[in-house]
Amino acid sequence: MRKLLAVTCALAAACGGSAAFQEQARDAMPDSSGVAVGPQQSQSSQMNALTADGSSQAASSVDPWYAATLAFSSSINVATAWTLGAVEAVTATAPTSCTATSCTWVSANALDPNNYRLVVSQNANGSFDWHLDAQPKVNVGAGFTTIITGNAVPSGQRHRGTGTLTVDLDAARSLTGHPTDQGTIVITYSNVGPVHVQASFNNLISQDAQHLGDIGNAYYNYQQDISGGGDMEVAWHDVTNEERDDIHSRWKADGSGRADVTAVKPAANVQVSNCWSAAVSGFATVYSPTSGSVSACSYADAAFGTHINDPQ
Repeated sequence: MRKLLAVTCALAAACGGSAAFQEQARDAMPDSSGVAVGPQQSQSSQMNALTADGSSQAASSVDPWYAATLAFSSSINVATAWTLGAVEAVTATAPTSCTATSCTWVSANALDPNNYRLVVSQNANGSFDWHLDAQPKVNVGAGFTTIITGNAVPSGQRHRGTGTLTVDLDAARSLTGHPTDQGTIVITYSNVGPVHVQASFNNLISQDAQHLGDIGNAYYNYQQDISGGGDMEVAWHDVTNEERDDIHSRWKADGSGRADVTAVKPAANVQVSNCWSAAVSGFATVYSPTSGSVSACSYADAAFGTHINDPQ
């Protein structure tokens, strides 16, 4: 998926139309940093202990549920960053054509196996609709297929507002180099003040080592704390094996946090809680079902997720 949209950063062509509209459209679009989520956002200056993919040189000392929290949030960041980063790059170039309320960019990358087209239009209510289309160069007669659609409501502050975007991976299957893409991702965001991101994943193929190849759906909710901490819930429904899992993680500005986990399996149901230390102490486990004291937790009380049944 990342390769699919990374190429849109090369979109460029001769300019036409309204420079004022181009500026408005560029300012209305969210940027990847404004929709980034997870504990690494509050601890970016102290993240030497753990890399973005959830591994580290001292992984054995890192709390496993902190690592899971980071890995899940990183996967959401990947899903938004390559999309919004591409849109940001595209709107910084000169479009192919413009009217008073719409601009179109068409791919000029001769080496890419697919052609791309981005269209951004302003609505009467001041919001902006946009869509990214693509077609394989080996079958240009098939026309363009829409792979991403979005709506952005500007706040008056550059790259800040509210909006939605939908990634259609089923449509991407028709493109060269993406025969295994599957499912849809729907993201709703608000980055006016503390960031809030919700996402639903439908009919995706699991990349988790324990459930590799399984089909599933997921719910994701992230709320940034104004103090620098955050609250994140991820619910996963493994449709292949009828297993449901929910991770509700909370963390402070110093990186310390707690995860309350629920697993509903055909054979057994389980609830566990883990707490980890601040970044300066390496996110080490300070409480688990088999070690430590709950008094060491930055959040004393358990708060299990409430959306475990949301993914269908």
